[in-house]
Amino acid sequence: MDKIIIKGLKTKCIIGDYEWERKRPQKVIFDLECEANLLALAENDKIEPGMLDYNLLAREVLKFVGQSSYHLIETLAEAVANLCLNKFPVDAIKVRLYKPAAIKAADSAIVEIERPTRQ
Repeated sequence: MDKIIIKGLKTKCIIGDYEWERKRPQKVIFDLECEANLLALAENDKIEPGMLDYNLLAREVLKFVGQSSYHLIETLAEAVANLCLNKFPVDAIKVRLYKPAAIKAADSAIVEIERPTRQ
């Protein structure tokens, strides 16, 4: 299957279970791997309605995440996967979500999920 990969998509949101985390937005970073048939895009050499537009997908994810307020990164990753699957022509999605401020002695806490399209 073909893939479009968006790596290092950065934004801020309210994320975390501790009281201090609920007071101000924190940085989160996403890698998104969208499985989709890219043959029509390659053949047309332009984006037509119904085709996967990775720029639009990235903007939608940034808007959604920026307005979100979850306690767990697992829940946020699932919500982003659902957004991509329900709003865009993707056959499957892998979401890797980094929360850099989660663990003081680590670069980041990371969760990764893979979801097929819902039939």
